[in-house]
Amino acid sequence: MFGFIKRLVANPPAVNINDDPFGRDQKPLNPEAPLFTAPSQENPPVVLQRDEIIDAKTRIGGYRFAVHIPDSRQEPNARVTLEALRSNNVAAFAERRMALVQIPAVYWLSFDFRPVIGAHTVFLLDSPDKSLPQERWREAAQAIHAAGARVAVAEAGISSDRDPILECTDLLLIDFSAYSLANFERALKALKSDFPRLQLLVENVGGWPERRLCVSFGVDYCLGPFTTAPDEDQHSGEISQSRIVLIEMLNLLRKDADLSDIAKVAKRDPGVAVKVVAMANSPIMGLDNPVSGIDQAIMMLGREQLYRWLSLAMFRAGANSPRDEVLLELALARGRFLELVGKERYGKRECDELFLVGLLSLLDSLLGVPMTKVVERLHLSPEIRDVLLNSAGPIGRYLMLAIAVEKGRVEQTSRLAEQTAISLGEIEKASAEALEWAGNAVRLSQ
Repeated sequence: MFGFIKRLVANPPAVNINDDPFGRDQKPLNPEAPLFTAPSQENPPVVLQRDEIIDAKTRIGGYRFAVHIPDSRQEPNARVTLEALRSNNVAAFAERRMALVQIPAVYWLSFDFRPVIGAHTVFLLDSPDKSLPQERWREAAQAIHAAGARVAVAEAGISSDRDPILECTDLLLIDFSAYSLANFERALKALKSDFPRLQLLVENVGGWPERRLCVSFGVDYCLGPFTTAPDEDQHSGEISQSRIVLIEMLNLLRKDADLSDIAKVAKRDPGVAVKVVAMANSPIMGLDNPVSGIDQAIMMLGREQLYRWLSLAMFRAGANSPRDEVLLELALARGRFLELVGKERYGKRECDELFLVGLLSLLDSLLGVPMTKVVERLHLSPEIRDVLLNSAGPIGRYLMLAIAVEKGRVEQTSRLAEQTAISLGEIEKASAEALEWAGNAVRLSQ
């Protein structure tokens, strides 16, 4: 898949966790009690939860990262949290997008978290007095700034909109579900007036209309289940002509039809034909001489490359909505994740089917039509139809696993990992690689 995409590899320096990162003597809050519980010899498995953050321009601006122990209310200790963040190359991710890293403030004063800092790292600390009194909390925030990262805190832990903690906070996390609309607007106006440099991230945003409302009030970032939800305000419930042409081309490819027949279908939509030619002439194809016609372009692309391009084009054949780009990246990440976890268990054909399942599983949200109407248009095997409609069979469990990982459902991820005999470590690796691959694929295919 897209062999031109190179995987980035980050090798952060080794950390001596016994050294204080700032050269200070460590002083616990209580001389008779440690700052945190010492790790046991056998640490329980952990899951790194990732939640996509959408910026004001409707792009994936970053992810929130939080380390959890499945089926446990206990939070992993500082050592385990640090190791999970490092092993998943969060610092490398933060070189490209915001990495909102959720840790207790006391962890920062206990261990050296600098190796997970990239150009866009923000540490989401618990509120003052939860693990540290205000003065020590401010000390942690100042140290984070000195290390080159930013500080975020949840608004629920702030006593008032004039709390001095906000003076050393760069990003405030606000719970949309905790407000009436009138109070939400008043709270945002007060924050914008009193702390104009403070960036605002609103979580638990349920739908695209709510997300648009947040942006109209000056919110910088939104987080919630709205990203994969249909947007009824932007869909007529019908599939556009361009997408019908693309679906027919996909169906012909799946039937191993002659490439000349596929070219005839493409010619029915000038926009599709032009884009296929542009794809064949893109730098990633490396052609010495550019092609000028749709027939030649399809021949040069070949079946596999054409199939992948048509899949991407399905998400870009609408009204050029930025939301479609978000769904495209999420769909690519979902498909790539399924392909990666299937590699050790299935052959190439089955892995291609897994990728296709992941990609198609978001078409109902993209098109604003029920999945039943989507599969009616596509020439799919009974197994894939059953997965998309009912999440049935072994592949259905894989799709549910991909969605659980994507939505940060830690306990469900753990259960599905056991059912599919896929280790949490393998899931973590595949998820991180899929996110990176999807981001690169979107950028390089524009």
